[in-house]
Amino acid sequence: MEGGLCCGIAGAFLAEDTPSRALLVSMWTAPTHRKSGVGRMLVEAIEQWSRERGAGRLELLVTSTNEPAIRFYTSMGFELTGRSEPHPYDEVLLDFEMTKML
Repeated sequence: MEGGLCCGIAGAFLAEDTPSRALLVSMWTAPTHRKSGVGRMLVEAIEQWSRERGAGRLELLVTSTNEPAIRFYTSMGFELTGRSEPHPYDEVLLDFEMTKML
């Protein structure tokens, strides 16, 4: 938060079947705060939260056409796994899986 306005938000949970896997399921940075370090702080907070709960790996899905997000996650140490699935709201798009060892 900054001045009462939301700068960004991120959400994650542990996989039910494999608690050593954490899933970053939501990530958003306000357009006014992009490239300011807010996204990096959010991902680092999720990584810390995941480690504290015993996760050794953090996974996420990113839309295949979102090149800035793919570059951002790559800069944070995530790697494309080669797995993809149809985007839930647009069958023309794919979501790429990315993962990072913690």
